[in-house]
Amino acid sequence: MNFANQAAFDDPTSRQLAMGVDLNPAKAFTDQNGNVLLYAQTGGMIGPQRHEIMPGSTLYRFASGGADPLAAMAGGWWIAAPEFERVQRFARVHAITDPMAARILCGVPPEWQDMGSLVRVRASRGLLAWRGLANTVVTPHPGGGPQVVMLHQNAIAERRLFQLYIPGLVAKLPSGRFVDSGLAKAAMIYENDWRFGKAEAMRGWLYLDA
Repeated sequence: MNFANQAAFDDPTSRQLAMGVDLNPAKAFTDQNGNVLLYAQTGGMIGPQRHEIMPGSTLYRFASGGADPLAAMAGGWWIAAPEFERVQRFARVHAITDPMAARILCGVPPEWQDMGSLVRVRASRGLLAWRGLANTVVTPHPGGGPQVVMLHQNAIAERRLFQLYIPGLVAKLPSGRFVDSGLAKAAMIYENDWRFGKAEAMRGWLYLDA
């Protein structure tokens, strides 16, 4: 099968991005001569594995509440339909909203995403993705406080959730900014979307001092 994002998937950096590696040289660890020794890593997934998304597959993505549905499709991080059903079950069992359940299971702190919208699509072309379990997240605290740490939940069976990173749905400009590559609209069919208020998307989130 020909996959719509084969070239983007084959780029070695795609797996690094799936692992949460920040490829911005300004944030890398360097030696005294400015040579990059190690790129910073925050979150991402553990041990990403190649995964084929077949035409007709249903996918879900939480995105910014300010994004229109078509713009929300242009992002790398997704979950498949069986995993989304698990998110919903987790939300019902623990009496929390779907965005908060996804935030916990997928490791998404508010500093990264307000998760104010949810879009559902159906793949119209074959796509390649990296698939794996969420890793622990370490990211700067808003306002300069202690770093925000979200420990991964994989030790608890009901919280072990595979997510997908689909390379090529966004393109990186020379400035370092990511923009819609147009691939999402070419390889996915929009089906539905839902909106969540800020209180819904954040209900239950607390910052605790170490």
